Amino acid sequence: MKRKIRPEFRIFRAETEIRKDRAESGYRRPGGSDFNILWEPATDVYEKGREVVVEAEVPGVPLEHLKIVQWGNRLAISGVKQEEPKAKKVKFHRLEREMGVFHKEIVLPVPVETEKTVAILENGVLTIRLKKANVKKEI
Repeated sequence: MKRKIRPEFRIFRAETEIRKDRAESGYRRPGGSDFNILWEPATDVYEKGREVVVEAEVPGVPLEHLKIVQWGNRLAISGVKQEEPKAKKVKFHRLEREMGVFHKEIVLPVPVETEKTVAILENGVLTIRLKKANVKKEI
């Protein structure tokens, strides 16, 4: 029996395949950047009260290997997950954990105040709390 994929999930499958192809081909970002983006951390973005909260899974990445940049309505998380040293004669049967350079850009759902951003790394999850900007509505 052939498994059916709901139409709304096809885009995610295609996006995953594109990322995999880019990583295997040594894809470089437009603009001549010389670092290859090998993977993107899984992220959740949600609003809670007066905050926008971004949670990114970055297990095994120390704080000093993370870079967080916020500009306009965008947030970028990037860094490097170092490969653990292995014995010389290792024969892998399965190798699925992501390693190397990563980058994730997120479009924020509402305007935020950049100077009131707080980031915490705990148990492999990077939590970024951005305070919503006070936007006056004209009537």
